[in-house]
Amino acid sequence: MTQSDREPADGARRTREGPFAAATPSGRPVLVVDNVFKAYGPVSALDGVSLSVRKGAIHGLLGKNGAGKSTLSNVVAGFVRADAGNILLDGEDVSSLSLTARNKRGLYLLSQHSEIFEDLSIGENLLLPNLPRRRGLVDWGKLHRQAALLLESHAMHVPSRRRAGDLNASDRRRLAIIKAVAGDARLIILDEPTAGLAARERQHLMEWVEALTAQGTSFVYISHHNDEVRQLCSEYTVLRDGKVAAGGVAGSLSADGMARLITGSDVKEFRRDRSAAPKPPVVKIDDLCFPGGGPVDLTIGRGEIVGLVGLLGEGPQELLRTLGGLLPVMSGRVLVDGRPVRLGSPAHSLAAGIAYLTHDRIGEGHVASMSIAENLSLGNWPRQAGWAISRSGMLGRVRRARAAMDVVMDGPDQEIRKLSGGNQQKILLGRLLERNPAILLLDEPTIGVDVAAKEHIHRLIDDATKRGVAVLLIAQDPDEMQRLVDRVVVFSKGRIERSLSAEGLTVGAIADARSLREKP
Repeated sequence: MTQSDREPADGARRTREGPFAAATPSGRPVLVVDNVFKAYGPVSALDGVSLSVRKGAIHGLLGKNGAGKSTLSNVVAGFVRADAGNILLDGEDVSSLSLTARNKRGLYLLSQHSEIFEDLSIGENLLLPNLPRRRGLVDWGKLHRQAALLLESHAMHVPSRRRAGDLNASDRRRLAIIKAVAGDARLIILDEPTAGLAARERQHLMEWVEALTAQGTSFVYISHHNDEVRQLCSEYTVLRDGKVAAGGVAGSLSADGMARLITGSDVKEFRRDRSAAPKPPVVKIDDLCFPGGGPVDLTIGRGEIVGLVGLLGEGPQELLRTLGGLLPVMSGRVLVDGRPVRLGSPAHSLAAGIAYLTHDRIGEGHVASMSIAENLSLGNWPRQAGWAISRSGMLGRVRRARAAMDVVMDGPDQEIRKLSGGNQQKILLGRLLERNPAILLLDEPTIGVDVAAKEHIHRLIDDATKRGVAVLLIAQDPDEMQRLVDRVVVFSKGRIERSLSAEGLTVGAIADARSLREKP
């Protein structure tokens, strides 16, 4: 690493701009990672990684899918034991301590899918496992009083008795962070904390994380949104192929410069050619009513990409899940190639040529204990002799997915849960493309995917449309949607409010369409 990649030697600090203006981090490191190695068989996941995080800093950890970010996070938090090297927390060597012991010292890892017990109350989630007791029984009154004070101190205005599963995604992540802060967290590793959140939710969460640094909490912030890192983080480290490729002051890099450091090369931004003539219809939705929306009338042309914009619960996601067979049809009909199709289950939708990609790859997308090859063929097993599952057919699918999507993997029999989140996402998209569907329903197709892979996936979606596949797409990033879709449909209260197309399809117009619904 050259000196130009590092933070200035004179210790100059970045002055944060916009809404992110907290106290300047101190020079004292709260975390030191010293020459850490980790290998899985012949594959080196971490190769002599060293970095330090200053007290009060938000330290961005960047890298392509498979670069080593998740492995490093798990090593630091205590989920995985390093082969060599040391982890120091406030000067104490915690390398040999267990996960629980590191938590007690204030070191936490909160993943995108943080463990919130949905059927328990918010208060129970906050205070577990140390629930207040009286005469051997849980003191429920004291529990909810303590939880209410915690929530109030962090400006989270929800009742502690409310079911945690009823919170939106942003508040679930806030709840997990409050629990860690209440446990005297010194350092919290946030892994893709804003993935899948709307723009306003992202902004609120980032502002709140920034405010927590003034209370002495430090953060390692993992994100594929480079704009977030440049706005929020005071410092950064880039991993590439398990090694530190660069590090320094986050505000000193342009967006293009950061993308080059992450990928090791220039990333060519994809922009869809919208000059083609109007497409003949392939999907027609007539008076469709479903839980949370309707009636909806919409026609999608063959090879057309239609973006859906609206708040959570306002219709877009509900429409995709209804077409994908996960929500019931209350009334109306759907025609594919002029023929009415039966919905009501994923199997019926798939049989009709409708393939759905969920935004929740862990909860709904893959089977964690199954191999990559098995996940690629779930529900669509290649056969030989008419009945037996074809191993060679499964391996052929792995080869095609690996080549088309640049999946970083050890081999076809590796468990999918051992892949990075972005590589898991590529496998799930590959599984749908193997079906050659008439229409793809894509709910955040690039969630948790690095900048280079995101552009690769955009091109794969575009290539599918050239084969006649129609696409309905949800993406929270207005720039991503503007570059990828042919038109945008704006939802409000479960119904289509208006459309944007041609010269009206700009980043500003998409952002305005969303923000009009997001203002309090």
